[in-house]
Amino acid sequence: MQTNIETPVASVTADNITDKRGYAAHWGFSVRKCDQLLAKGLPHLKISARQLRINIAEADAWMKEQFHTQRRAAAGKLQ
Repeated sequence: MQTNIETPVASVTADNITDKRGYAAHWGFSVRKCDQLLAKGLPHLKISARQLRINIAEADAWMKEQFHTQRRAAAGKLQ
């Protein structure tokens, strides 16, 4: 008997997973600021004592929820 179990986990690619240095560069802030956000609850996956990975989409959603971040104008089109 074969069962088909669907999991709600989205597909993960190298494009949407990064470390804290990559996430800091994604937002344009320091690694220390990223450490502070991790302490406040930024979603991440702890791989070992010294390694973690951040799903960019999940972390960006958390940032939007916590800080109400949003783009005011389209990139390159200031009003």
